[in-house]
Amino acid sequence: MALGKGKKGSALGKNPLSSGTSSQSIFTKTMEDTPEIKPTPRKTSGKSRVKNQESRFLESEVKEKVNLRLPIELNDWLDDLVKQGKRLHGSKIPKEVWVQAALELFKAMPMDWKDIDSPETLQAQLKSLESSIKNQDS
Repeated sequence: MALGKGKKGSALGKNPLSSGTSSQSIFTKTMEDTPEIKPTPRKTSGKSRVKNQESRFLESEVKEKVNLRLPIELNDWLDDLVKQGKRLHGSKIPKEVWVQAALELFKAMPMDWKDIDSPETLQAQLKSLESSIKNQDS
């Protein structure tokens, strides 16, 4: 299909959105007429948002980000705690706060954590600790 002598164009025809004379285009350029608007930077950064979130519970001088892998069952339980807390109380306690609280609780337990030399020893000590806590409740 020939487009005509010396004319180059699209097989689909002229683009109605393309720049050209105002009578041939749907839109006209207004950039020359309007001043450039620069977006204003946000005053709240990610750090301040995280800092505010962490300050809700367990104050400490320096916090460090760590990667943590959890079993699916435990992660689902934490998700459920977060969701139920939001539904029941109107605000949620983030997962990281729950994990931090659990570690603080471990730290406060009457146990010498430095004596634990393997995951199996840790598991046995936790079961022993759990049963002693349950016996105190009875």
